[in-house]
Amino acid sequence: MKKIIDWHRSLVEKAQKELELTNYQLYWSGFLEGALVLWIVMKVSSVIKGSPEFPF
Repeated sequence: MKKIIDWHRSLVEKAQKELELTNYQLYWSGFLEGALVLWIVMKVSSVIKGSPEFPF
């Protein structure tokens, strides 16, 4: 598990350096990406279920 964590940490640090993002910008982009993925999952699940509980 340690190898995976170290690999992910180095990947994120490399991407942050290449994109010239601050830690604050990186945190917000992660939050927004998670919110977008959650919205898509909820939208797809409401379409599959056929219920109008999620009207957006």
